[in-house]
Amino acid sequence: MIDLDTACRAEVVDLHDFFAAWFEGRLPDEEDAFARVADALAEGFELIGPDGSRRGREEILASIRSNHASHAVADRSFAIRIERVEPRRLGGGLVLATYEEWQTIDGEENGRVSSALFRREPDAPRGVAWIHLHETRLPAGEG
Repeated sequence: MIDLDTACRAEVVDLHDFFAAWFEGRLPDEEDAFARVADALAEGFELIGPDGSRRGREEILASIRSNHASHAVADRSFAIRIERVEPRRLGGGLVLATYEEWQTIDGEENGRVSSALFRREPDAPRGVAWIHLHETRLPAGEG
């Protein structure tokens, strides 16, 4: 069985790699490809965005699905970089991981620091499922 800290680190990076590929249109808009994110978010998943908004699993999945290839414009650049993934075990198969996400769109960089709560989930892509995510914007130039 994979170490929980290692699984959470890998999941944070892998899921954001999926997002970059999905939003750039490098993945097909098909159920098999989309299952990567759907299988990673636990039932009851909630995201608190940088603006304080709260969105549940189904709303998040619908938004991701509808934005397939939204950054697939030839004259636009898009990248996601993950830094400083720091998992902390909470016991009972739970891990709280903090990390920085940096997105670059047409040369403009914006960042956020996130706290993600994971639980061990053997059927999830990396053996851990996202159950809660809280994002906070970082000031420009921090990355």
